[in-house]
Amino acid sequence: MTPFLNLALLTLRSPAKAAEIVLAQQWRGEAVWTGLLLVAVLNALTHALMLWLFPVAQELAFLNMSPTALVGLSAGLLVVFSVAVTFCGRLIGGQGGFAQVLPVMVWLQLVRVGIQAVVIVVTLLSAGIGALLSLLVNVFLIYVLLHFVNEAHRFNSLWRAFGVLVMASLLALFSLTFVLGLLGPAKLGLPAYV
Repeated sequence: MTPFLNLALLTLRSPAKAAEIVLAQQWRGEAVWTGLLLVAVLNALTHALMLWLFPVAQELAFLNMSPTALVGLSAGLLVVFSVAVTFCGRLIGGQGGFAQVLPVMVWLQLVRVGIQAVVIVVTLLSAGIGALLSLLVNVFLIYVLLHFVNEAHRFNSLWRAFGVLVMASLLALFSLTFVLGLLGPAKLGLPAYV
């Protein structure tokens, strides 16, 4: 097996050890940003494939974005969430900086894209099992994310990592709502009263 696949499997089996390995790499800036762009493109491709295989209802037409918009949104959300995790972690005594948080977030998104590909195949075989698998995978990936945030901030407490994730999610959601409010509903294909 390749080191990449070994690390992906370790991420699922022992998230804390995998996080230590990712953090120990001391990634250079251009490597992290290239990884971020790669993850954004792969996220956009899997999202577009899901929409093509399973079209959404007319009410959710705003999800049918152009590939460029999907890449921009994916990259933007990842950066905003990484900044929020860094800020909220520091707020409660964490030691990790943006240079530690962003690489672990990029790595986790890369693993998630691989798992999403498996979920798509399972969904094609059985929609019910695919939906259940998707739910289970997302819950499990939150558990993995807790370990990565814990290691990045050196908390030694999954509860503190959980607190950071809750605060960061609220902060990122507020930021996203603010930006979407500036864009206006018409740009997103939403009715004006939404």
